[in-house]
Amino acid sequence: MKIRLHLTYALVTALLIGSSLILVARARSEQRLVIVTYEGFSELQRLGSQALQIINYQAGVLAALCSDGQVAELRQAGFEVRIIDSTANLSLYYLAYPLPATDPQALSIALASFAYGKDAYIVKATSEQAHALSERGVDLFKLPDSIVVPSPQHRPAAVSAGLMYSPAVQSMVDAVSPTLLLHHVCKLQDRDSLTYCNELGTRYSYATEGLNEAAQYLYDQYASLGLSVSYHPFSYMGTVMTNVVAELPGVNPGSDHIYILGAHYDSTSRDSDTFETAPGADDNASGVAAVVEVARILSQYSFPHTLRFVNFAGEEQFLLGSSAYAKQARERGDLIEGMINLDMIAYETVPPNDHIVEIHAGQNPSSIALADVLIHSISEYGLSLAPQQIITDATWRSDHASFWSEGYPAILGMEDFDDLNPHYHSKRDTVAHLQPQMMVEYTKASVATLAHLASRPPQEQPPDVLEIEGYVRLNSWDGPGLSGATVRWETVVDSAVFGETSTDAKGYYSFEPIAFSSAPMLILVTASREGYDVEPPEGHWLWYRGDHELHQLDFLARMNVRTYLPIIAKHYP
Repeated sequence: MKIRLHLTYALVTALLIGSSLILVARARSEQRLVIVTYEGFSELQRLGSQALQIINYQAGVLAALCSDGQVAELRQAGFEVRIIDSTANLSLYYLAYPLPATDPQALSIALASFAYGKDAYIVKATSEQAHALSERGVDLFKLPDSIVVPSPQHRPAAVSAGLMYSPAVQSMVDAVSPTLLLHHVCKLQDRDSLTYCNELGTRYSYATEGLNEAAQYLYDQYASLGLSVSYHPFSYMGTVMTNVVAELPGVNPGSDHIYILGAHYDSTSRDSDTFETAPGADDNASGVAAVVEVARILSQYSFPHTLRFVNFAGEEQFLLGSSAYAKQARERGDLIEGMINLDMIAYETVPPNDHIVEIHAGQNPSSIALADVLIHSISEYGLSLAPQQIITDATWRSDHASFWSEGYPAILGMEDFDDLNPHYHSKRDTVAHLQPQMMVEYTKASVATLAHLASRPPQEQPPDVLEIEGYVRLNSWDGPGLSGATVRWETVVDSAVFGETSTDAKGYYSFEPIAFSSAPMLILVTASREGYDVEPPEGHWLWYRGDHELHQLDFLARMNVRTYLPIIAKHYP
């Protein structure tokens, strides 16, 4: 009887210990929304290699979902970490940019808002609250589940160092037609059933008839040029919208390298019934007209690299169209060398006629290199624009941001934001209030930039190399290292492709650089040692996308309950 009691006590003790470990594991697995402060692009890449679920980054700060263990690790490594939401819910987060004229109290209708970056906020809101915020003058971008931090070894898009004036490119630049550009703007702003170039059209994303009318017009324009054209549909809250995609295939070798010129074609208005009237001449019929005109000119030539001309729907609704397109491009493994986004390119105050335009490149060196090509083309071909390259305070409030989120080089070309069109998002955003020459010059710059980029010789693809390192910690994430643990990686498609190593006296492990002949690839990394339970128990899943990537994957080990049972029984005979 005594033995039974002791065994029962041992079993109950084991169950209690096991329950405690489960509760601890659950606590550690809970995700917190945090803001992490960092310095420089190299430090951003370091954070990107540590298996963090990063959902956005700005100059000097990033937003991520972290477990308590990851928060402790980041702080131990010297990073400033601020927990802004202890019960994270990815479906509710938006990046918000209130406009200067926005009511300061507008954000109060959201569930919560957190200061983040320059002039930006992270907003926690339901879809209904998000729409209400948009109506109050807040630009919103739906934050993704995770983003791809640009690879440190991504081939640079730069050709500006060797870019020289070309008479052939000059002839392409000279072919830009101001008449056709204005015609496209008129056709996009008007309602087809009324007189030509009327100001009563709408391309509001939920106004299906108006949006479809514009999509059909764009499809027909590209098809008439002999380009391969397709619709790229997506849906949001039961409404189907579509991007329009035209392609000029490259000539082998190099055809798998892709450059994209894009612009959103939807519109909105805050001072009218957007289902009826939202002409959107500057925002963004001007950018769309430029894309169509560039396609007309370049479609007459052949280039080594593929050119895509993409018009996005749903930009005014949290960048929905470009987010869907860029995500699928990444999933397909599209090798997008650069994306140029044109959004509002036809306005400036007169006077002073300073022709200032903004080129938003952000921190990715490959995006900066792409912006350099555009700026160099403006200079080389004597165009009447005064470009200002923006790196530190680059905005995420247009379609290029969707490509940043997928790790692609991308830039935004727009007019001077400090000289913002006063008719922005109103029924007065019409052809009558544009400065068409700004649009003409931007179109010429885009022709020259794409012609040079698409003509450059194909570069040899560097080998895909993956590096994995990390620690196995004992009892806590800041505890001592556990030596003698076995760490293993294997590909999910073929578990016969694997590697193993052991942790050293400090609990550190690393693998020799792993070279793959193809990517993307799903990889599982696990750690084990007899007598210990290791977190995460299922291991780390790693989606390897190619190029040179370094990932730090850490594990937490505790002596398992099964080890204690023989000891308990031995002391209670």
